[in-house]
Amino acid sequence: MENVEKRVAKLTRKPLSREKQANIYYRDKWLCRWCKKPVIFPAAMKYLQQWMSDAGFNSVAYWRNSYDRRGAPLLDELAAVLDHVVAHSTNGPATEENLVTACNRCNMSKNNSDATIWERKHPLKRIKSKTGEPENWDGLVSLFLFLAREKYAGNLTQAERDWVKALKNARSGARL
Repeated sequence: MENVEKRVAKLTRKPLSREKQANIYYRDKWLCRWCKKPVIFPAAMKYLQQWMSDAGFNSVAYWRNSYDRRGAPLLDELAAVLDHVVAHSTNGPATEENLVTACNRCNMSKNNSDATIWERKHPLKRIKSKTGEPENWDGLVSLFLFLAREKYAGNLTQAERDWVKALKNARSGARL
């Protein structure tokens, strides 16, 4: 019975607008909330792979829809996703306050765990760097916007066209 309730809840979840999603990514500086690694906007890798294929490099593993390690190892680890701090399955709201940027790996690992308990079990390992935190990292959004405009404007899906608009708006509002 519980599985049926979960499926019904999933079906009734209202999608978050691309604009709100883009704002959250920029708010979080394209860094995973849980591990602090820079994340990658997946569509950038899709069109980078297409561009490389058009240039004759046919066996690159930049994009695969399933984000698997064999076909898209960077996305398997670092694809930008949104994660509920308080899980949706435990009635966590889909609000900007409860949503954070996460890498695909942390999102899959955390699943619907309580954030406080999960952070205790997976303490943040500070990334050592002589130069500090990333500045001006945009998850390869600039690459996506360039390829979308210059190379593949006619190939974009409706969702990708929506992303172009949302990312441009969010980027103009973000302090880079």
